[in-house]
Amino acid sequence: MNAGVQRVCPSPLIAEPVLPALIVPSKPPGHKAVRTWLSTDWLSFVGRSAPQLPYIVHVHVDAFYASVERALNPRLRGKAVVVLSGSAVASASPEAQSRGVVPGMKISAARKLCSNAIFVSGEWSRYAEFAGRVRRILAAYPACVEMTAFGSFCLDFSRRVRPGTDFEATLCRMHSQILGQTGLYSSVGAGTSRLVAALAARHYRPYGFCIVQPGTESEFLSPFAIETLRGIPSTYVAAMSQSGIATIGQLQRIPKPVLTAAFGAAMGNRIWESARGCDARDDWPSSVPQTGNGKSPVPA
Repeated sequence: MNAGVQRVCPSPLIAEPVLPALIVPSKPPGHKAVRTWLSTDWLSFVGRSAPQLPYIVHVHVDAFYASVERALNPRLRGKAVVVLSGSAVASASPEAQSRGVVPGMKISAARKLCSNAIFVSGEWSRYAEFAGRVRRILAAYPACVEMTAFGSFCLDFSRRVRPGTDFEATLCRMHSQILGQTGLYSSVGAGTSRLVAALAARHYRPYGFCIVQPGTESEFLSPFAIETLRGIPSTYVAAMSQSGIATIGQLQRIPKPVLTAAFGAAMGNRIWESARGCDARDDWPSSVPQTGNGKSPVPA
């Protein structure tokens, strides 16, 4: 595992979550992985810029609607669960996903792929209630919180972490509280950009914990498919795929002048930066939208 990545992946089937010490493979046995992150506000007074820290955090509840159904009915745990919206699949548990069931699929196709699945009609007001509960847990932490989709949240701790805060310990506590107070298994990822944090959380789902240390973003992103990059139109991704570029690592080896010549200055620069973990869309709205209104949300 990348020495710049700290992760914890306890089993999602445990009755009560036990979060072991964070793992840092490059350190000797007995090394304490949880370090203190100090406020860097003082650097502005001496004319120096603050170093990057992994203060962008992504919290993701995999298969959110199906996960809520399991939280409400423990007898569904470990079984293939498919949540329906009209004539299509809105959400599928990991067991159903492993059989090929995906959101947006027609019910008839889902039944053929996973005949033993339990099909449930979605109740959107209930899912909105659970999303609100998760959001309230996150809002108690010193961060700007944005719900990017039902079951997915992005937090920015960069300007609100107090001096002397154990940042990793804070995230561990958040991780545990979501499960303890809602019954939902979440994955938590942290990095220097939304892109890196989101991939860190989703890569170790359904109950993972991953921190990508500053300076290791390129190495962390290297094995991911180029389709995972944010903000790159599908036509450009298809063009790169046709040229034999399948992974972000392969894309990182393409010089910036080559990308700008092929896709134009603006898009070429965006592709080059995204491949290194720099997210051009790391802006935060002045007002964060509220959680659901009881209507059918996007598939999860």
